[in-house]
Amino acid sequence: MLNEADENIAQTTLIPTGEITPDVLAEIGMQTHVYARPIQAREILDDLQGQLDVSPETWLYSVHAANGVRVAIVDSREAAFQGAAAYGYQALSVH
Repeated sequence: MLNEADENIAQTTLIPTGEITPDVLAEIGMQTHVYARPIQAREILDDLQGQLDVSPETWLYSVHAANGVRVAIVDSREAAFQGAAAYGYQALSVH
């Protein structure tokens, strides 16, 4: 007899590793995870077209959805993780 956890595993559809594309992998975490990575402001100043008033050498954190779309820029790792939690996401750190 299977316990509840075993039943959940038994009902999971397995995808052979050769079939996991970057798009499939991104979709797995879209509803639950974001990732944060440190960046220097110079990497994004052109994209933000004057919306950010900091020195190009300033270190910031870029927060991304699982599919790579940037969803926020914050000034600290703690802010990235707290912001993610406030919206019901788990943040993962990327170096």
